[in-house]
Amino acid sequence: MKWLKARKSLATEMAERRPPNPIGFSIFYKMQPSIQPKALAAGLSIPRRVVRGLSLDVLAKAQFLFVVCLALIIAIVFNYLAAFWIKLPRHTAMQLRRIGPNTGPQVFCAGSSLLQFALSWPEVSEILNQGIENWGMAASTPSEWEMSQNLANNTNLMIIGVDVYDLNEYHLCEGRANVVPLAQTISDLWQSSTGWQFSKRLLSQYSLSYLQKIFPTAGQSEAVLVGLRRQLPQRLRSSSAAEERANSLVLPSEPVMNFGTIDAKVSDWTPSRTLWRLAQMRSENQGKHAFNGVKNLAFQRMLLRAQKQGSVIVMVLPVSPTYAREFLTQEVVHDFESALDKAKRVDPKAQFVRLDKLPVLNSDDNFGDLVHLNGAGKRIATDAFLSWLRQRFVNR
Repeated sequence: MKWLKARKSLATEMAERRPPNPIGFSIFYKMQPSIQPKALAAGLSIPRRVVRGLSLDVLAKAQFLFVVCLALIIAIVFNYLAAFWIKLPRHTAMQLRRIGPNTGPQVFCAGSSLLQFALSWPEVSEILNQGIENWGMAASTPSEWEMSQNLANNTNLMIIGVDVYDLNEYHLCEGRANVVPLAQTISDLWQSSTGWQFSKRLLSQYSLSYLQKIFPTAGQSEAVLVGLRRQLPQRLRSSSAAEERANSLVLPSEPVMNFGTIDAKVSDWTPSRTLWRLAQMRSENQGKHAFNGVKNLAFQRMLLRAQKQGSVIVMVLPVSPTYAREFLTQEVVHDFESALDKAKRVDPKAQFVRLDKLPVLNSDDNFGDLVHLNGAGKRIATDAFLSWLRQRFVNR
């Protein structure tokens, strides 16, 4: 009983002398060392979590937070270094390129790299005797071209290039979220009655675009692999580096619409390379083609606006026979032709140039990859388009 009373009195004394503690643990034992022997004699335990007035739990949490922040900083730094080393393209804005005279009305050219590499634009500008302007972005589609149309203020002619690859709703531009407003995307998804799975894929690009500001390589595994395949052979002085450069599309660094030519031929590919590229394409577009969604709506709005500014030329570009055999079923071709028919009804005055119907281009010898014309195909397409222009615009 005496021991119990002594213990209670000691506990009362310690409670009275204990200083206020806002963080929920005792630092009393450090401030009152004279009481520690009494506490031990009375059988009271001293908390082991107290070290120099700080809880071990707090120290552990602080250390964990420091490690997490340090790891995050290191990851961000290495991510940026990797993106810089492999020259990862940044899809942040559309780049203006032009050719020809600066004065007078300009020709607004809207299209992806398929259109840009398909024609010799200096020759087109010369025969039209007008300047040509294009706001380009890698793998762009009508949804992005529509935004660049707002920048073409002094124009009397629009040339727009479409094809089964660019108009395919399942082929998405990685930079869309940086160009197309979210409100426009939501409105188009609602109007086109698109399914939830595709809508989720499209809307997720906007959250990914914010993440890429911190981690540039996020969501760009394919681009990273292509960059590594291009850089590593060069560093190792491998003979495959020259072949990789020959098979790459090199956009001009200057703001000039004067694109080079592709020397490669799909007909020269080995069967394994063909299968690999087809697998890449199937992964990109999920092996599906559709032409009745947000891109089709953007394409139609472009035609409506262009007819108020002047003439409209719609160039329908071909894809390689290998691509056509793999993906273009009768149903896909029918849906694509239906989309073009709708476009004609939107703007009956628009003139359609069907380069995809030229029999001479229907050969893998004229394609540098599955969708881009090479140098030989470019010459054929340019001659055919210049001949058409002379009949419609120059000789009238």
